[in-house]
Amino acid sequence: MHVERGKPAAPGFADGRAFVYQASAVACPRYSIAPEAVAAEQARFKAGLARAADRLERLEQSTAAELGRASADIFAAHLAFLRDPQLTDRVSERIRARLQNAEQAVEDSVEELAAALAQVTDEYLRERAQDIRDLGRWVLRELALDGGAPLTALPAQSVLVARELLPSDLLRVDRTNLVGILTEEGGEAGHAAILARSLAVPYVTGVRDATKRVATGMRVLLDGQTGEVWFDPDASALAPFIQAKRHYDEDGAVALAEEARACVTLDGVRIALHANVGRLEEASQVARHHLDGVGLFRTEYLFLDDLEPPGLERQKAVYREAAAILGDRPLVIRTLDLGGDKRPAFLAPQFEANPTLGMRGLRFSLTAAADLFRTQLRAIAQAAERGDIRVLFPMVLGSHDLRQASALLEAICREEGLSRPVKVGAMVETPSAVFTISDILEMVDFVSIGTNDLTQFVLAADRNALDLVEDYSALHPAMLRAVREVVRAAAATGKAVSVCGEAGADPGTACLLVGLGVRTLSMSPVSAARVRRLLRQKTCSELERLAQTALAMEDPRQIESLVAGFS
Repeated sequence: MHVERGKPAAPGFADGRAFVYQASAVACPRYSIAPEAVAAEQARFKAGLARAADRLERLEQSTAAELGRASADIFAAHLAFLRDPQLTDRVSERIRARLQNAEQAVEDSVEELAAALAQVTDEYLRERAQDIRDLGRWVLRELALDGGAPLTALPAQSVLVARELLPSDLLRVDRTNLVGILTEEGGEAGHAAILARSLAVPYVTGVRDATKRVATGMRVLLDGQTGEVWFDPDASALAPFIQAKRHYDEDGAVALAEEARACVTLDGVRIALHANVGRLEEASQVARHHLDGVGLFRTEYLFLDDLEPPGLERQKAVYREAAAILGDRPLVIRTLDLGGDKRPAFLAPQFEANPTLGMRGLRFSLTAAADLFRTQLRAIAQAAERGDIRVLFPMVLGSHDLRQASALLEAICREEGLSRPVKVGAMVETPSAVFTISDILEMVDFVSIGTNDLTQFVLAADRNALDLVEDYSALHPAMLRAVREVVRAAAATGKAVSVCGEAGADPGTACLLVGLGVRTLSMSPVSAARVRRLLRQKTCSELERLAQTALAMEDPRQIESLVAGFS
């Protein structure tokens, strides 16, 4: 028996036999063409592009019919990029200027874009590199008139093991026999992971050399909550795993049945559950999962998926449509969190070398991206007249940068003649924000704790470095004390505080956060049912005792065991 720990990407337990998938390379001949052949080669490229778009459109339609609009919009985004004139122009120009054949021009253009994204540490951006490569494969297959072999006829109870899994791969898998997914690369923000969650297929990623170390047919146990994977498990591992899987499956069925119930503890304390979303289409999941609103609308995709910055009208339309989908529920829009490792091409000259600790977030918006920031604030201000829209500033360092941003927003609201002010919040995700929380609270209507970045900065641990997975924990004593200080300061001023990092998506951790005084949790919509169910089974006094016990512990692993046992 051998045990590995990767990163959980989709929840659930899988017990099956490994099916090692080695994606076949798509043919890409590389040769030079004659100058007089340029027009014909460009026409061949455009014909292949049109065929790829047609196939993607059919895949989008079938996905919408099977999994719903939110999942299908993954391929709608692919289509939009495939049809973007700038991509067409980029490839066509390579054919003309470098006399490259169409396949070579496509592969080089795709690699340029994907390589830039693959180097960043931010998971959301890194996963977009997968999408770019997926698109490149579609076009290359059409140029070669090769439809590609689907992953059909998997053996029963298969755990698919691959280096990486692209969205189109997953939808071509024989899902009747698929019980789990294990990959070397990929992450929770990737579209394959999003689809896996929609399909309720457990998924663990980040296990190095999995395709080399696992043989097809080997028994594999996969825990999509912790990221643990057992290869060729013995009896000592099987019994507790099977029991945990049975409990999880039974609890999940009950949680879904109770999803429409209010999230209220046994002693009557109301806990608000909000959604973290990254795309407009995901806003529809709020009503579907009976949530109280959007606690974090990440707007980066508007700035990172496009080759040009989005204008005022497009942004305003997106925000208004999201607010319309939510009705009277709040929409908290986080302003662009660019800089550091989040590098759209149109701002490339503004970036500095340090990918993680460089200028980013609000500081970047106020300086290197000032015009873009003003446009976004104006779009939010204009959209705010039609719904409960609130502004959340990311990576706040203290009162100085927050004061500048707030003053800019106030000035824009005055210019727009808003009848009511837009509520303003600050993200607490840096140690400096924790230390100056009293100053910050004087200037805002609410604060939101971003556990992902705060954990990284407090513990000086890269959440994407696999060697540090055990050291990167939102349940570290230092993190719990930081949350407690923010909650206490907010309570003293009567200001609302929420947690919008994915730590709150774990039912046990959510209970601990409520015990620390948090009353609003924001998470992936699909995670809310289990969180709701566990909170409804507890009293607030129980949760407070849990928090006190955890705060007295020194070892994060002890706290993790305590929380796991509580849930």
